Amino acid sequence: MSFQSRLDRFLAGKPTPVAGTVMASRLVFRVAHLLQARIDAALAPLAITMQEYLALALIADAAIEPLRPSDLSSTLDATRTQVTRLLDGLEHKGLAQRTPHAMDRRSLQLGLTAAGRTLLGHAQPLVHAAYEDAWKAMDTDELARTTTALRQVHDRLWAKDRT
Repeated sequence: MSFQSRLDRFLAGKPTPVAGTVMASRLVFRVAHLLQARIDAALAPLAITMQEYLALALIADAAIEPLRPSDLSSTLDATRTQVTRLLDGLEHKGLAQRTPHAMDRRSLQLGLTAAGRTLLGHAQPLVHAAYEDAWKAMDTDELARTTTALRQVHDRLWAKDRT
């Protein structure tokens, strides 16, 4: 049975507002899962995952202020344990390094190695192509409206988490 037919069966007889919000939520989860799988497949020849790619991109973007593991954790919506494992793997592959923070010896700052910068340069076009392929089903206006709608849901959920 397909994803859609299962979802249709599950939603049968539910009030329209409930069915609409459940459908939208399940589709967001499903799209995120499929997009991550697509990006992981694109990155497979480079032997990294989307999560590793995102970490490398965020670390590389920290040119003005060094990134700390806690910053990476909040940006990736990952626990400290997950980020520690992620960084352990990146260090093991020789792509990133943790060093004592210049101003606060109690904390660490993250940096890319030369190999990490090179790999990121090869990975970026692959990831961007996967993003473009995933969203090309929409024209520019549809994508803008979808982005606006997702931003509204995000901001509402984020604000509720902060109270």
